[in-house]
Amino acid sequence: MINIKNGAEPFFYPGSDVGCLLIHGFTASPQEVSGLGRWLAAAGLTVNGVLLAGHGTTPSDLNETTWRDWYASVETGYWRLAAHCRSVFVLGLSLGGALSLHLAAHRPVAGVVAMAAPLEVGEPLLPLASTIGRVMPTLPKSSKSDWFDPEAAGRRVAYDRYPLLAAAQLANFLRHLRDDLADVRVPALLIHSYQDRRVPPSNMPLIYDMLGSEDKRMVWIDGSNHILTDDAQREQVWELCAAFVAAHAG
Repeated sequence: MINIKNGAEPFFYPGSDVGCLLIHGFTASPQEVSGLGRWLAAAGLTVNGVLLAGHGTTPSDLNETTWRDWYASVETGYWRLAAHCRSVFVLGLSLGGALSLHLAAHRPVAGVVAMAAPLEVGEPLLPLASTIGRVMPTLPKSSKSDWFDPEAAGRRVAYDRYPLLAAAQLANFLRHLRDDLADVRVPALLIHSYQDRRVPPSNMPLIYDMLGSEDKRMVWIDGSNHILTDDAQREQVWELCAAFVAAHAG
């Protein structure tokens, strides 16, 4: 039996026949999208916040997964919603945003929201992660905070180390994602912070240009770190997501 960390649990809120699949980021947990989940549920929507394979337990567990395992978690969540809802929207943060775009290229979703999604991370050690990871499985994260809201930083549920073999899987997935973007043809909303220090803001226009969607939009956020769904401007982000779903739910 998997021992999930307190606060990292997946969530499901039953509601209308419009479903929203929420996907968290790399080394994180559903906690970072839980506020968005409650916001959408309060609007009457059915909401499923998934826990990606290898997350919410220990960094060593994450090192034992591949990006296809993460995507399998997403697909499981998608089919759970599809069984109850006439339409499903997929919304993700960071890696979750990239996985959302991948799902939108392969499954019939009604729309996709990708927040702070990476395509080019810009980390010089990432190509070496697989090699380094064989002798040094994890690296500590920086202790320097980039949060605009210290209270939000205090409630975060995520690993405090980067599992390097999993980071190599992330690099593999992002290379694969490039070929998917032209196949995303549903309405798409991209959101990124000007102050994102983890995924360079240049990623958003790059993804935008590669999307096959005709109905696509970029929104810039000012006054937030990478964790758009839980930092100081979170309610602005939640409102953007809810308005997008309402506009495209039919």
